Amino acid sequence: MSRRTKRRTLAPSGWLFGFLALALLAAVPAFAGTLCGIVRDGQTLLPVDRAAVFLYDNLDQYTGLYAGTDPAGHYCIDNVPAGTYTLQVRVDDYVAAVVRDIVVQSATSVDVHTRTPLFLAGPQPNPATNNVTFRFGSPGGEPTTLEVFDITGRLVMGWSGEGSGDNAIQWNLKDPNGSPVASGVYVVRVRSGGNEAVRRFVRLR
Repeated sequence: MSRRTKRRTLAPSGWLFGFLALALLAAVPAFAGTLCGIVRDGQTLLPVDRAAVFLYDNLDQYTGLYAGTDPAGHYCIDNVPAGTYTLQVRVDDYVAAVVRDIVVQSATSVDVHTRTPLFLAGPQPNPATNNVTFRFGSPGGEPTTLEVFDITGRLVMGWSGEGSGDNAIQWNLKDPNGSPVASGVYVVRVRSGGNEAVRRFVRLR
């Protein structure tokens, strides 16, 4: 008399169900919200058109999420995972505003007032033979430095102060010892409030 062996199908145990549930939850992205608002000029309070709005995480890493403003200054970034962020606004490729510790959970609204952006106009004249003028603007109250380097990166001349609004410095193309600098390509850099702008010009003799 032979015995037949019955095969039994084992039902998944509780720990297996828990593991599967956790795996499914991990595959689902965090709750996504929206971050919208209006960008206005900090002085005139008028809307800023075509500003670029970038989103950084709480470690100051760029998230890849961004938006541009319309003629009314409106921006809206969709599908933002829940979390804490930093908003950076750029106008003409200069950082015009930074807003930190923005908590996004669902529909979040943040209006931004820009400050005077840092800018550096093209040196005039260019090429330069006797004098060259640097025109630049920086946010009020921020220490500002303007420096000239030769093509090798060696500092040739520098100025510093509490610049704000429109500024102009005329340089006679001489080093601190009063000797005319050599012909060649030079780099002028202005720095203020953690931002910088760079231009090049040619010195001819």
